[in-house]
Amino acid sequence: MSLRIDDEYAVSLLTKLVNIPSAYPEEEEIMVFIEEEFERLGLTPKRIPIAPGRFNLLASIGDGSPVLCLNAHADTVQASGRSVAWARVEDDRLYGLGSMDDKASITAILAAAKALLESGARLKGRLDIIISVDEEGLALGVKTAIEKGYKCDMAITGEGTDLEIVRAHCGLIFLDIVTHGKSIHGSMPWEGINAIDRMYELVAGLRAAVTDYAAHHIVGPPSLNLGIVNGGDRPNRVPDKCEAAVDIRLVPPMTVEPMLERIADYFAIWEGKAEYTVTKQVSPLDTPQNSLLIKSLRGACEAVNGTAPEGVGWRGWTEAQSFQSGLGIDSVVFGPGSLKEAHSGNEFVELEQIRLAARVYAQMAMDVLA
Repeated sequence: MSLRIDDEYAVSLLTKLVNIPSAYPEEEEIMVFIEEEFERLGLTPKRIPIAPGRFNLLASIGDGSPVLCLNAHADTVQASGRSVAWARVEDDRLYGLGSMDDKASITAILAAAKALLESGARLKGRLDIIISVDEEGLALGVKTAIEKGYKCDMAITGEGTDLEIVRAHCGLIFLDIVTHGKSIHGSMPWEGINAIDRMYELVAGLRAAVTDYAAHHIVGPPSLNLGIVNGGDRPNRVPDKCEAAVDIRLVPPMTVEPMLERIADYFAIWEGKAEYTVTKQVSPLDTPQNSLLIKSLRGACEAVNGTAPEGVGWRGWTEAQSFQSGLGIDSVVFGPGSLKEAHSGNEFVELEQIRLAARVYAQMAMDVLA
């Protein structure tokens, strides 16, 4: 059965989505809009709350098993540069905050759902769509849905993969760190203890402690990024306090718990001189290349694009891992746009990639469920 993707609908929908501000954690307005969009398509959405005024949405097509879930998140990072909540189209690209991350994937998923519904295809299984929130925060969206009883047999998380199939990606641990020193006049720094110097010394040792693992063959090595440093108030005063935040990336087969133990052991050396707080922790994704999900998705890509992409690795983290760890199922990442545009000062997505992604999502549903 041939499925028709409504390209005009896709561009119109993405424009509307981008024009609704949804920077984490302010997602309620866009989720109400998506809820109404599900209803316009003839679906019955269900709210899965995660906090007051914050909820995921679940809608289904068909019934029975197997169950294929398509997921994307509605929250964005804060505005930056020209990346604001106002859409503009230039040369078959749509610009604006969230245009790629992750409203392009929401658009492709809903365009695929519209095509399936209009085709009258009879599904022997069930296609679920979960639009989540909090992905840019503590990643509670899909995790909460699963904790409240949601189940499926396989999942595709839509993110900007350039239409590649991401089967393995990094996990992460975010730390807030504070170092303490002794303040004194800047003309005699040897009489004090510089908390900023101490922070750089601490982070150098921490980097060595958490990256002493083998690189993954498609994801790469573990890493540590010092993303924020704040300390001192005058050039002629030795600072007695420094605050920083680091991003530690884990690669398969590393997991969070052993790494947290290693971090705790390292900071024990700095007792009384520094302390830390874990602000986010999620493990890596690793789905076997020979899984039925990847074979089916490669087949759908070949039917649409004429090529069957191999499974690749990714340095980012996605909620595909929440499906894998929470349900023990195969999950992958696949969607329109490029990771390098995420969180950038001039975010955009190629509209042609949305059209192709929608066709692949619809083809995948037909192949697996019809």
